[in-house]
Amino acid sequence: MLLPCLITKAYSDEITLHVPIVDESPQLHLFFHELLETAITEIGQTPQLISTRLPQRRIKSYLDQGLISIYWAIEHDEEDKKYIPIKVGLTAGLIGQRILLIKNGDQNIYSKVDDLDSFRELGLVAGMGKDWFDISVWKANKLLYKEAHGNWKSIFKMIPYGRDYNYISRGINEILVEAEEYDDLQIESKLVLIYNRDFQFYLSKNGVNSGEKYQQIIELAIKNAQKSGLIDRLVNKYWGDAFKRLNYENRVKIYLQTPEA
Repeated sequence: MLLPCLITKAYSDEITLHVPIVDESPQLHLFFHELLETAITEIGQTPQLISTRLPQRRIKSYLDQGLISIYWAIEHDEEDKKYIPIKVGLTAGLIGQRILLIKNGDQNIYSKVDDLDSFRELGLVAGMGKDWFDISVWKANKLLYKEAHGNWKSIFKMIPYGRDYNYISRGINEILVEAEEYDDLQIESKLVLIYNRDFQFYLSKNGVNSGEKYQQIIELAIKNAQKSGLIDRLVNKYWGDAFKRLNYENRVKIYLQTPEA
């Protein structure tokens, strides 16, 4: 019972966190920013989030330098060593629920898929961004993929041509917004590929805006958010409707081997 009192004394001023907005996914931060603000407020502290808009490829560099305080990323041993992990899953595993964005008119290609083997036999190539966790998952499951050079958003524009990529896998928390941006693509309607991972927060260790000094209070806030149901409520607020729109319950569930982090 002493810990909250000690933290309140140590952090009587505002909790100032420098946080990113990702250029390529400009709405995704809304959930994570609200979770941070609400979780910190609910343990009696005053958060102040200062946002910086960044391309995804620069975010880890900013975290390395401590130019931003905190970022959300898929749990991975490499990040656990480089940064300070807050070991609480943030989206109830949504990022590991992968649905495919495909070329308009290609739905029939997937019509006979009912398990991993039949999906693998299609010989289709997934588009991947550099250093995505999906790469290790696809490799572990002997699925074809190709990494994009430069901005990974180019994958969306190249899928309709079918030369480099046949599809891109996206989380339930991402795909609806992205599908609206590209008229030449459609959401594959039958499958969901599932692996066991989630986002967690990472704090920068060094630099002028380092998040390390707030490690205790953020750990307390996020663990409390999990216990209080705040995380579940926010997941439902932002993405509850997506399960219905994507007909999740009736999709064929293909469970992928999840490699070690």
